[in-house]
Amino acid sequence: MTLWPRSLLSRLLIIVLGGMLLANAATLASLMIERMSSARTVMLGNLEYDVATSVAILDRLPAAERPAWLAKLERGNYRYELSQGEPGPYPTSWRARDAVRSLQETLGGKYQMSIHAIPGPREHIQVHLTLHDGAPLTLDLWPRMPAIARWLPLVLAAQLLLLLGCAWLAVRQVVRPFMRFTRAVDALKPAAASAQIMPETGPEEVQQAARAFNAMQTRIQDHLRERAQILAAISHDLQTPITRMKLRVEMADQPELRDKLLGDLDNMSRLVREGIAYARSAQVPQEERQSVSLNAFLDSVACDYQDVGKAVTFVPCNGRDIFAVRPQALRRIMTNLLDNALKFGDKAEIQLDVPQADCVAISVRDDGPGIPENELQAVLEPFYRVESSRNRHTGGTGLGLAIAAQLVSQMAGSLRLTNRPEGGLEALIILRQNDL
Repeated sequence: MTLWPRSLLSRLLIIVLGGMLLANAATLASLMIERMSSARTVMLGNLEYDVATSVAILDRLPAAERPAWLAKLERGNYRYELSQGEPGPYPTSWRARDAVRSLQETLGGKYQMSIHAIPGPREHIQVHLTLHDGAPLTLDLWPRMPAIARWLPLVLAAQLLLLLGCAWLAVRQVVRPFMRFTRAVDALKPAAASAQIMPETGPEEVQQAARAFNAMQTRIQDHLRERAQILAAISHDLQTPITRMKLRVEMADQPELRDKLLGDLDNMSRLVREGIAYARSAQVPQEERQSVSLNAFLDSVACDYQDVGKAVTFVPCNGRDIFAVRPQALRRIMTNLLDNALKFGDKAEIQLDVPQADCVAISVRDDGPGIPENELQAVLEPFYRVESSRNRHTGGTGLGLAIAAQLVSQMAGSLRLTNRPEGGLEALIILRQNDL
């Protein structure tokens, strides 16, 4: 099974084409066998009649006139000689079997005869006869199969190409909807701004699958919007009681208890704000794209952190850096990534790269401890934190990276986290011009 192809297109093509070729080969073999049998029967019948007639003519002619008739009675695969011929064993090959039997039935009862196989590059047989006047006569015969028309191989090759084309077209009609469906599934991003509607065209079964897929996308989007609305509503409603609790705690007489309670309420407020931000990031963005200089834009983000004493540096790219982006969404993405980098490391670095004319790569690197390899994808999920202590001051709310990933997805980009060989974490954002 190691030679069995992995793609469905190749497998179906092999099965369909193989079945068609086997069926066509069986039909062709049956026709050829029947044709060869009929042609052999006709050829042997002609051989019997022609040889019997020729020998009878030579037998009745005077001995002096017989040499002049030898050329007239010669055929393509046999000729006559007025000699004793060459000796040899009795022919036993399958090629000469039918001709020997036919000659024995035709001449054996009328003339004294013997049949010999003459060896050589091409084996042939000789029939040694004795005419009624005692003169020797030899029939030199080269047995051969019925001839095949020269155009037949060309027709067979054209038929093979036709079968291959028909099999490929039939398999493509079956596999093409599956390939389109697979691409639609790969392009499905629940956090995207809008669903990629699959065209409901083609055969009835394909239309039903497309309708089911589009309905599934709609249900997923509705479910995510409902979840975001619930989260936003709960987070928004919690702000009022938290504020009320803060006011009451500030009037408490015990300073130590008051400070602890205020710290817990601050953490709750931070979590509520992050929940509202995550819910808002799940909604369809209303921000219009603007053409900005990414070097200047990212440098301003780094300068904002430097102004408050954070060790953030920026490495610009050389060449064209003007791209159409959503500035507020991109600034929120960079802020979340930088906050996460500075939370676990002492410094962060932003680097801009334009590997292609329509592609932008923005990386944020830190010198922190990194993330275990088996958790690099999990940290992009909401409320997931690597630290087992669940400490809000070190572990955060678990929404910063999730918000960044969701905003990047809405921009039809990708966010990938990798551990650096020299230590630290690198967050790489890939955006394409036609998707920005």
